[in-house]
Amino acid sequence: MDTNFTGTTIAVSIVTASRDTSLRFYIDILGYQLIRSSPITEQQKIIYGQSLTECILIGHDKGSIIRLLVTQDKDATPNRLGAAPLDTGLCVLEAGSPDVDKVYNRLIKNRCGVISRPKSFSVEGPEPLGFMVMKAVGVFGPSGEQLFITQITEREGGTPLWELRDDIDVFPPGNIVFSLKTREQQAFYKEAFGISPSIDLLLDQPEAVELMGGPFGMSFRMCLMGNGMYKTGMEQHVYGPLNPNHNFKKYPSDFSKTGLASACWKGQNLENIEATIIKCGGEIISDILLPLRDNDTPSGVVFRGKAGEIVELAA
Repeated sequence: MDTNFTGTTIAVSIVTASRDTSLRFYIDILGYQLIRSSPITEQQKIIYGQSLTECILIGHDKGSIIRLLVTQDKDATPNRLGAAPLDTGLCVLEAGSPDVDKVYNRLIKNRCGVISRPKSFSVEGPEPLGFMVMKAVGVFGPSGEQLFITQITEREGGTPLWELRDDIDVFPPGNIVFSLKTREQQAFYKEAFGISPSIDLLLDQPEAVELMGGPFGMSFRMCLMGNGMYKTGMEQHVYGPLNPNHNFKKYPSDFSKTGLASACWKGQNLENIEATIIKCGGEIISDILLPLRDNDTPSGVVFRGKAGEIVELAA
C-alpha cells in the first residue's frame, strides 16, 4: 500500500495568546526568521475558531515552518496543562541543533522554561537509524508547547533526520511526537495511510525520561513512522503496555487553547481519502488548511486521529 504522506513534516501549528513573547522566543532566542504574516480568513475562522486573528510563519530559508496562530482569547490556557508525557495526544515538537549547549545557555539566560539540563542518551536500530548518541534539552515554549532541541553528537551508519547546517542554531522543525496508549491507535495510520513503524525501539533510559519531564520508571516504544523507510518525521510513543497502572487521560488538539494544535504533511492521492479516514475510525474536520510557506489558503484534508491529534495533508 502506497502512503498518502510524502516527505517529512512541512508545518506545525502553535496557538499563542502572547504574540510578542512567542516571537521573541522563536526569533530572538531560538534564531528562527520571520517569513511572513497574514490574517486568518473568515473561512478559516469558521473551522479553526473566531478568536484566531493572525498566522505568523517562522522558519528558515527552506524546510518546515512553525505557524504561530494568534488568538484574541487572553484567558486561553495551554492545551496540555497538567498532562503527563504518557497522556495521549499531540505532545512534542523536536528540532535539531549543531550546538545544544549554546542553545541551552541562551534559554537559561532568558529565563525560559527548561525542563532539565542537556542530557545524553543513545539509541540503536536497523537502517536508516543506525547508532546515535543524542544530546538534548527539553523546554516549554511561551504558550505551553513542549520542545526537544537535539544534537547528534555521535553516529555510526544511519541517515540524518535533518540537514546539518552551521549557519543556524536550531534547525527547522523535524519530528512531531504523538503520545499513544495502544497499538490500536497506531494501527489507524497503517490502515488509512500505509505508514507504520519503520523503527520501533524500547526507550527506558532515565536521561530520556528526565528530558520529557516524565515520572521515575517511565518507558515506552519509540516508533519512527514511515513506509518502508523512515521519512515522515512522525514519531509515535506507545505507553500503555509498559505503563499499565497509569491513569491515561486524553488531551485532544484544540485551537481554542494555546500550545501545539496541529501538524501538516504534503499529501498525495487524496481524492477518496476522507471516506478511508472515516472507515478507519478517524474524524474529518475540513478540506481547508491553515497557511503554508507558499500558499495562504491551501486545500487538502484535515482530520483527527484516534489519540485526539489533528493532522493536515496538503494537496
